[in-house]
Parts: sequence; C-alpha cells; structure tokens
Amino acid sequence: MITINMNQQRLQVGAKTTIHQFLQQIDSSVSGVAVAINDQVVPRSHWETRSLQDDDTVLIIQAAQGG
Repeated sequence: MITINMNQQRLQVGAKTTIHQFLQQIDSSVSGVAVAINDQVVPRSHWETRSLQDDDTVLIIQAAQGG
C-alpha cells in the first residue's frame, strides 16, 4: 500500500494503482475530468499506464457548464 494526498486527505491505495484504476475506485466519472499529479496535468492517454507513487498529491478537476 502507498499513501497519496487528495483534497487535503491522505488515502491509501494499492501499490502500482494507475490513475484510471484510482478513478474507478473512487467512483469518479472519467468523462469531463482532468487529473493533475504533483501540480502536473497528466494527459488522458497516460492514465492507463501512470501509476500513483507514495506521497503523490492528486487533483481531480471536473468540468462544469456555465455561461
């Protein structure tokens, strides 16, 4: 297990958990979502291969409609 930071909370996830797997674990839709790890936006094309690392800071940004 590793510990990550998300929304000012420390969460434990399995070692080698990918971004895509993490989003599934927290029941987050992948549609209209952007993910940044340690203040760096991770392209959606890397979500299946980019594993979370111990002490990563994860930011999930949900697109919102407005006008």
